[in-house]
Parts: sequence; C-alpha cells; structure tokens
Amino acid sequence: MAQPAGWWRDAFPLGNGHLGAMPYGRICEERILINHERLWYGGIIPELPDISELLLKCRELIDQGEMLAANELYCDALKAQGKEGRCAVYHPAADLRFSSITQNRFHYYQRYLDLTTAESMTYWTWGNQPQVRRSFVSRPDDCVVVEQLGDALSTQEWNLSLELHELIDAITHDGTLFTPEIDFTASSDGEWLIGCGVYTDPEYHSEEYGVVSRVIPTGTDAAVRLNDSATGVVVSKAAGVLILSKVFVYEDSELAIERLKQEICELGESYDVLRDRHAAVQRPLFEGCHVEFAGSRETSTSNEALLLNSYGGTMSVELLQKMTDYGRYLLINSSNESSVPSNLQGIWNGDYAPPWDCFFMINENLLMNYWQALPAGMNKEVLGVFNFYESHLEDYRENARKLYGCRGIFIPALTSPETGRSVHGGSWIVNWISGAGWLSQLFYDYYLFTGDRDFLKGRLLPFMREIALFYEDFFTYDAAGQVVISPSTSPENWPKESFAIKSPTSIHPRLTVNATMDVAVARELLSNLIKGAREFEIFGESLERWECILEGLPDYEVNEDGAIREWLDHRFSDNYEHRHLSHIYPLFPGIEVSEESHPNLFPAFKRAVDLRGTVGQKDQTGWSLAHMANIRARMGEGESAYHCLEAIMQTCVGKNFFTYHNDYRGSGISVDWFFGRSTPFQIDANMGFTATVFEMLVQSTPDLIKLLPALPQEMPAGKVTNMRTRAGVKISFEWQMNPFKLTATFRSNKDQTIGLQLSNMSKQIIQLDLKCKEDQVMTWYLENNKLISVS
Repeated sequence: MAQPAGWWRDAFPLGNGHLGAMPYGRICEERILINHERLWYGGIIPELPDISELLLKCRELIDQGEMLAANELYCDALKAQGKEGRCAVYHPAADLRFSSITQNRFHYYQRYLDLTTAESMTYWTWGNQPQVRRSFVSRPDDCVVVEQLGDALSTQEWNLSLELHELIDAITHDGTLFTPEIDFTASSDGEWLIGCGVYTDPEYHSEEYGVVSRVIPTGTDAAVRLNDSATGVVVSKAAGVLILSKVFVYEDSELAIERLKQEICELGESYDVLRDRHAAVQRPLFEGCHVEFAGSRETSTSNEALLLNSYGGTMSVELLQKMTDYGRYLLINSSNESSVPSNLQGIWNGDYAPPWDCFFMINENLLMNYWQALPAGMNKEVLGVFNFYESHLEDYRENARKLYGCRGIFIPALTSPETGRSVHGGSWIVNWISGAGWLSQLFYDYYLFTGDRDFLKGRLLPFMREIALFYEDFFTYDAAGQVVISPSTSPENWPKESFAIKSPTSIHPRLTVNATMDVAVARELLSNLIKGAREFEIFGESLERWECILEGLPDYEVNEDGAIREWLDHRFSDNYEHRHLSHIYPLFPGIEVSEESHPNLFPAFKRAVDLRGTVGQKDQTGWSLAHMANIRARMGEGESAYHCLEAIMQTCVGKNFFTYHNDYRGSGISVDWFFGRSTPFQIDANMGFTATVFEMLVQSTPDLIKLLPALPQEMPAGKVTNMRTRAGVKISFEWQMNPFKLTATFRSNKDQTIGLQLSNMSKQIIQLDLKCKEDQVMTWYLENNKLISVS
C-alpha cells in the first residue's frame, strides 16, 4: 500500500489463530493493535428457566394467525423472569505504541503484507537512509514480534508503550459513545512494558488480562530509560529495537506477568531466528493449496489503485488473484485446531462495541467463513470448529430440554466462547432449530474430504444422533402423516404476510411453519446419519424412527412465480426483498439438488436466485453477494458469479481488502444500514469470495468431480495446485480455454471409480479408475470440436 492506515480497519492483519495484531504502518506515531481470541466482556449468562410449556402455546398462536404474539412469546417469557441474558463482546487487548519527533520529510513510503509468511513491513526513507519496521505473530512461539531498523533510532528518541486501544473506536455505529468498562493500567520495569486490564462491570466477572512486552535495543551505545510517566520506555542511540509481546487471559496478573517474562526471555533476541522458525510452520499452511491465474503476477499495483479501478465496475486479474489468496490467508490466521471459531471479524477487532458483538453466527456467517476450508486442505481449522461445539454439548442439551422439552441438542443461532446456552431472547434466534444441522454439514464434509472414518464413527455420528433425537421430539405429523415443523423460520427473512405487522422492536414476525431450509437440513442430516449408522451397525434401535421422519418430510415446491418456495406451508408467501438465501440450501451449500439429479426442480432454484438478484438487489450485503456468487457458481453460471464478486469489490471493500457489511458509499448496491466510518468490517465476504473462486474451478460430490464447471471468460487460463474434493481425490491441473487444453493430476485416498465432468462446455461424464495414493495424469484438448483425452 502507498499510505499508512488512518484507523485500525485499514491496518494489515497478522495472526496465528489465537493471537492477532494489526500494524497501522505509520511512521512517527505507529500503533499495533493486539487481539486475543478469548477476550470477550460483558456477557451475562443467567440460569435458563424451564419454559418448555410455551412450545404448545407458540404452535397454537401460529395456527390461529396470531403471528406477533407467537413471535414474541419466548422473548417475553425470558424477559419477564430476568433471564434473557446477553452475549459477550469481543474487544481489543491493547495497542503497542511507537512515537518520535523528526524534522525530516519522508520519501518512498510503502507498506507490504507477505501472505506466504504472514509478515508485514513498513518502509520509508529519511535523508536517503532506509527505515524499516517489520512484524509477525509467531505460530510456534505465540507472540507478537516487531523490529525497527534504520539510523533514525540512533539520531532520534523513540517512546514505546502499551496503551488501552484508542477510545475513538468506542464510538458506536449509531454515533453514541460507548465507554468500555475496563480499568487499564500501563507501567514499565526496565526493559519491560506491562499493560493490564480488569473488567469493572459489576454484573460481570472481574478477571484480569494483559500484555507483556520486552524491549530489546541493539547497538553498542543503545540506551533504554523510563519515560516521564513511568508508563513506557524511551529508546535512544540504537541501531535497532526488537519488541516481543505475549498476552495473558483471565489469570492473576502477578503470576501471569512473571510467567510471560520467563517465556519471552527464552525466545532469544533475534528477529530473523524467530521469523524463520515461524515461517517454517506458516509457509506450508499457505502453500498447501494454490490457485494462480495467468497474467496475475505481471504487475505489482497498490491496493489503492486496484480499488480505484474496481470502482468503475471491472475487476482486474491482479485484484482477483490477491482477493483469492487473501481469503485463504485470513482463515489460516484466524483459526486453528485448538482455537475458537473465526468470528464475524476473524480475530481482528478494534471496536469496543463491534456490530453484533463479533459473535459466532451460525445461520450464515460462521459457515461462510469455512466454505473454502476443506477444498484448500484446511482440515484442522474445521476440526477446531467441531471441537468447540462438541465441548458445549451439555449446554445444548439444556437448551433443548428447557426451551422445548426435547431430548438431544439445540444450538442457538448466536453464541460467544464462554457458553453454549441460549442467552439471547430474540424470537428468530431462539426459534431457529437448524443451526446444529447446518454445522453438521460442515463436519460431514470434513469426513468426505478426509476419509476419517474414526472421526465419523466416534465423534460425528454421535453428535448427529443428538440432533435426530431433537427432531424426534420436536417434529409433529399432520393427518396425512407428513412432518410438520412448527415453529419454523427461514433465517432472518419473513413472509409477505408479515409486512403489515411489526413488533415493538420494529421486527417483522418471522415464525412460520415448514420453512424450506428446516426441511432441507433435516433431510440432509437424517440421510447422512442413517447411512453412517447402517455402515457401522450402530444406533439400530433408532433407525426405523429416523427413516419414518425422513419419509415424512414434505417435498420442495414451486410457487406461482416459478421459484422454489421459501415456506412450504401455503399460508406464507415468498418475500424476495431480502439478503438471505436460506431456501437454496439443497443446491448450495448442500449437494442434494443439482441439474443432473433434479432436472425438473433445478430451474425453480435458479428462478428464486434470479428474483433475489433483481427485486432484492437493494437488500443485499457484502456477505450476501458472496453467498449469491457461490450459488451462481454452483449452478454453472460463471459470468453471473463473477459479476457478484465485482459488485463486492466495487462497493464493500476497504483499503486493506477487508470486506464490509454493506456498500459504505451509498451507491445503491446493497442495504443502507451504515455509511462511511460506521460501516462494519465483516470478514465473511472475504472468505466467501475465495470459496466462490473454488466453486468456479472445482465442484464435487462423493461420486462426481466437475472441473471448470463455472469458468467465466475473465479466467481464460491458470493453474490449481492440491485442491481437495468430497470424493477423497486431490487434484492439481492447468487449463487454457483458447484453444481448450486441460492437464490434471489425480490422487485418490482409496481405490475407486469416479465420475468426471470437464467444464461447462460438455455434460459428458467420464469414468476414471483411480488407485489409492497413485498419481494419474490426464490431458484433454479439443480437435475438430471433439474432446480428445491422453493419459
């Protein structure tokens, strides 16, 4: 980039899945924002009362057409008992500050982010002398490492300190000032900087957290002294300075500080040694899968120039390449096997009252973060999500029992790390039952992509059984023996009939019967569970009941507009003016419906998406455009998918390529909830962008692989390395479209015969016989409009 960050959202993100840092790249007033995945405050988790008797009342109200009363029933009951609770808020840990005064003008400023090694660098000159500040977050050593080099350290004094993150970011998105209830103290002890915070909200715990930094100057004349306030240090006459920082979370500060000091001292005093140790772990993660587009590396254009060009409506191949790589980078560095899931902002947040608290939202956003993971071989990141949700099973059982009187588990749409209990009374959150099932799709894909049968039998199938037990108790049947799901919601949308009704919170009633998504998730989960149970000969006592539910689920239906119905109960009419596309679930992210499997139903799914993209364009967001792009790619519509990505780049992307919730400049492409500085950074569209590119290049089911199924003309040639599939086959290939030629290497994790479809130009399915862990290389090209293959 050609300029420093004006605020934290324009800084470069560094991370290791647990610990995050964002250097602004300023010259004399540098800030490095520090985050930790476990720092959440203000959550209130009351004992969940038993209000399960309300389920029958809720159903009665829906049947009587009392939609508002049904919508507010659970929410009002929790409020009346003082048990609504609130989600915790993800907050910044501290800022590491560098400050100095100079009489020199700077020249040749640049800042860089190396995606391969996850290292940032700021470069400028003073008086023709180069100055460098570089940083990374170490994976093996779990610390923030910063070094500054250049003669300015020998001729100027530099103040270094730890501070509470700047309070300008305590201004909320409606313009009010939110005062963080944190008592933060900064101190210095020789070469050490100490920053400690304690929560002061009387309703919340008062545990301590903090940052410990060691300041290590180099050079024979280097000196370090306390600053005048004893809150930091002043470095002078140095050739360079190295700062090593670690974070403690919810520990006794006195004990934690001594422990971290010892750990930091054991790291040594060499930036290069620490970086090389980190890069040895980081590099294989980023290089484990790679997509490269022809011509994308021929120029090196600044972010600012690329974004300026994209505002005109077209996306360069260089920008496409950077965004594809960036999405993978962000997930790799905000998630791992032992971390909590990547939240609405990954692990990077400078707001004290971030939109939607940065919580884990499983009716769309968290899942979108991980759509790209398994094709790119990020298996441990997905396993980390499962580990997190599996660890809260007892909370989910309590939710099911006390809210609905059901066995099994109920996972609310939103949670934060400290609990799995339902702590929010919003009707669309309490009453949406498909969160656990949608998560199970991601976890079942983990099995398909990896072939990990031990995981399937020992962990996933028991998890899925818990959901099936909930279905057994929650679902009812009508007189014809068909399953009735009530209450049921299609995430965050409401039927046309609700437009005239608003609750006291100005939210249209969303409770309905038989939302298509609820039916689709149940059908998918039960089908996979029954198949796995039969394969391993387990849960035999339940199979007949599950098969009965599966048989009784209603069929998908087409409405009067030729679109798939969002609600299968005909009392509820479709509302196209909305950002969510939940009823498209069977086609994407599910794999139940395709043009090959359901040729008569497939056009209705396409029609539903078309209506959202025209009638509902003003109702879109950055993440919904990414969702729509993925759907378009799954349908084989490469050009339409690419146009969705261009719309994201045109309207919802900041200077450091972070995606925003909506168009922040009022260009009419999306909802107008926020403008300018108030527009929330939301990372899901970054992740969804990369997932779309993967969908354009490779799609798969357990028995079919499609190569180049939705290739737009803007991607005429390129190379894919180590893309994984649901068939347990890893693929590397190169392609060009004019003239057509594709050379691919297949490596299967088992002996199998697999179907293969080449590009959207041919619907022919080729049968490939693959041997376990043996490479098979094939080349295809066109000769006289006939596809020729060579092995």
